[in-house]
Amino acid sequence: MKPQETKFEFVYKEIKQCILDGQILPGNSLPSSRAFCDQFHVSRYTINRVFDALREEGLIEIQPRLAPRVVTRQDAPNSSDTVTEILKQKDSILQVYQTFALIMPSIQVFASQGCDIEIMPHYKQAMKVSRLGLSAGGWRPSSNLGYDILRIGGNSLFSELYSTFGLYNKLTFFTEKCPYFSQHFLKGSVSVTGVIIDILKGTDPSVKYDQLTEMYQRLTDSIESTLDYLSDVSPECSAQTNLSFSWNPMRGQDYYHSKIVDELNRKIGLGEYAVGMYLPYEKQLASQYGVSLSTVRKALSELEQRGFVKTLNGKGTIVIAPDDTRSHQLALNSGYAEKALRYLHALQLMVLIIYPASLAAAPRFTKEELDQLEDKFASRGSVYIADMFEAILKHTTLEPLSVILSETCRLLDWGHHFACYPSRKHSIPCLNKQTIKAFQQLREGNAGSFADGVADCYRYILFRVKKYMVEKYKFNNAAHIRIPEKY
Repeated sequence: MKPQETKFEFVYKEIKQCILDGQILPGNSLPSSRAFCDQFHVSRYTINRVFDALREEGLIEIQPRLAPRVVTRQDAPNSSDTVTEILKQKDSILQVYQTFALIMPSIQVFASQGCDIEIMPHYKQAMKVSRLGLSAGGWRPSSNLGYDILRIGGNSLFSELYSTFGLYNKLTFFTEKCPYFSQHFLKGSVSVTGVIIDILKGTDPSVKYDQLTEMYQRLTDSIESTLDYLSDVSPECSAQTNLSFSWNPMRGQDYYHSKIVDELNRKIGLGEYAVGMYLPYEKQLASQYGVSLSTVRKALSELEQRGFVKTLNGKGTIVIAPDDTRSHQLALNSGYAEKALRYLHALQLMVLIIYPASLAAAPRFTKEELDQLEDKFASRGSVYIADMFEAILKHTTLEPLSVILSETCRLLDWGHHFACYPSRKHSIPCLNKQTIKAFQQLREGNAGSFADGVADCYRYILFRVKKYMVEKYKFNNAAHIRIPEKY
């Protein structure tokens, strides 16, 4: 398994990257420690440790009762070095913008529905930029407004994902240090910030979706044109350094035993370990996952608490079907309630991002691959959408999109408890029928209908799980989870 990243490490890296990339300019204050606690879901002690580390590096100064202030760097790179670094990452940066243009319109439209944008914390600053131009604060106020809207949308995955894009898009360079980009994308008298605000204030989701898609595609085209121009004027910078995109919504909580629980949970939910089967022995699991026996036992203990397995002395750990009593007890547990809400949020996100991913992947399927998928769908007792997802992921060529899809799917592993038990007999056959319908559209070359069908599968799961949690377990937080509509 990959080494675990501590809460301190991921918070430190992200805040430092924001400072180095110019997202927070010298002389400006960082958000308060309370704001960072809310953003990263960590304690104030962790944030204060991060502030101390950044001060020791000479990136911020700290004064009593005031938010830390970013200071001017003495070792700031010169413009030629910056261009060289940008061109080394040319392909990776372009993929970040291409992914952003694919998935962010639907996320922003969904989050902004019914939202009063004018009361957002950064609205006035963004309006000032729209009137006075970039000199009034550059791209930052409008970006912060976008973050406000996603955060207020009720799904923390949206704002976390948006922040991650900000760590990789090098927007400060393009808007403030690259005249070619400013002359092309930012040309004309119409304020880009004003256009975005007007779009998000709209009431027709389909119109908003089309307008945002067109704008972000134009942004992506301008970035590509700018990178090509820089390559032409700096031909010596041809070597590429892969900038691996990373998004881990479980950061700081990604413990070894939790990974094992999620993996075994997924296999149980998908039928790889059916009721009545024994799991591999503890030593086998320890060897498979590269962990200690105590870590394996902790994972098995948590699975037993969930009611998935039972450990029998001298025999091993056997898979069992959870009963309603155990399920109800779990739903009342605050820790599991938090995970349940995270699962519903992941389903919400998957509904929104799987459509563009499926649409992009559809033309890449070969006849042989379609035949293989059809054979898999003939297997009894399996969950077809899992095979379909893996096939789509295989044909996802944008690395950032692949990472986002994989991590979102990993969050869904936990929810097989609700998706499969105790209503499995009804929900899985219906879900499989919907998957077959989507597959048939793929067979016939109808990429749009195929993508709609796959999104409908996850929409159906969200509907069923939400309904069951509210009616059966009285999990009232689930009642407020909206089901994304088609745009």
